[in-house]
Amino acid sequence: MHANDLTAAWVQARLHAANQLPTGTSITAIDVHPVGTGQVADSYRISPTYTDAGGGPSSIVAKVTADGPQSRAAGRSELNYVREVRFYQDIADKLQVRVPHCYHAEIDSNNTEFVLLLEDLAPAHQGDQLAGVTVEQTHLAVQQAARIHAAYWGSDQLRGLPWLDISQTYWARFADEMPTWFAGFAERYRQHLHPDDIALGTAFAAHMDRYYARLTAMPFTVQHGDYRPDNVLFDARGGTVPLAVLDWQTIILGPGVVDVAYFVGGALDPQTRREHEMPLLRAYHSELTDLGVDYPFDQLVADYTVATFQNFVIGVAAAMLVERTDRGDELFVSMVTRSLQHARDCNAAGELNLDPTHADV
Repeated sequence: MHANDLTAAWVQARLHAANQLPTGTSITAIDVHPVGTGQVADSYRISPTYTDAGGGPSSIVAKVTADGPQSRAAGRSELNYVREVRFYQDIADKLQVRVPHCYHAEIDSNNTEFVLLLEDLAPAHQGDQLAGVTVEQTHLAVQQAARIHAAYWGSDQLRGLPWLDISQTYWARFADEMPTWFAGFAERYRQHLHPDDIALGTAFAAHMDRYYARLTAMPFTVQHGDYRPDNVLFDARGGTVPLAVLDWQTIILGPGVVDVAYFVGGALDPQTRREHEMPLLRAYHSELTDLGVDYPFDQLVADYTVATFQNFVIGVAAAMLVERTDRGDELFVSMVTRSLQHARDCNAAGELNLDPTHADV
């Protein structure tokens, strides 16, 4: 589904079905405007005009298939669209983190054409990874990450779901493709990359099987998969919701600690991260413990060290798979360079027995 498929009659029927419109209330017109900075799907704010004042939500958000053919192909091949639809249908209400209420979710049999009608949590402050967030906001984000992870920590309930339990096939393909993807990334963005970044990135790309072997040994749960400032809302609903989490296209059954390393490593500049990293990990661990999860802190730190490469993985893959934009270029370079610095600071290369000095750059 695309923006030009959204009509007043269609929205009215879905809101009636979701019990969001009183009987007899109609929508006479809708205003549709783009919203957000998504790379794989397109999002729009819909403002309906009702026959009765106050008859329904003053605005809702529609998320639909990307118009760009490259992003649309990525959304299908990476199962991004079906994962987000199934998340709202099957899992969203089981987590202890705030997400938009879903009024309607559907996807076609080819896992390509989809639509979500979601609660509009405005007014809110959307995070911006390029601008950065505060330490206080990061602290809130890691606490809420624990509320994503706790419900299914170490559980087998979600094993075998074909849209979620995909880590082994997903990781195997990434390990196969990453040397080629990173070679293209390094060629495209060479002027923005230090030689040390290219050397470490090349060594990591050549041995991603070691990375995934370590991830496989970590505790599994629902992992957001793209947990970064752009995908959270701060002070949503005019401040009544401190943080809400959006964009569940990359949800996967995997290690929860990856979300934490991904957010902290991408959201904070390296110096700020170094100063506050351990307190942030303590905050995540404390919240997990309060929610009944048994995860020794020493193990958390060891797992986090390896997971510092995740911004590299997603930044490179996204750059090579989705439509290019100026903001996308800046974002993906930032993700990759910060990830490699993060990995150096934590000696993640040593944990994976990588030798960047012998990488073919």
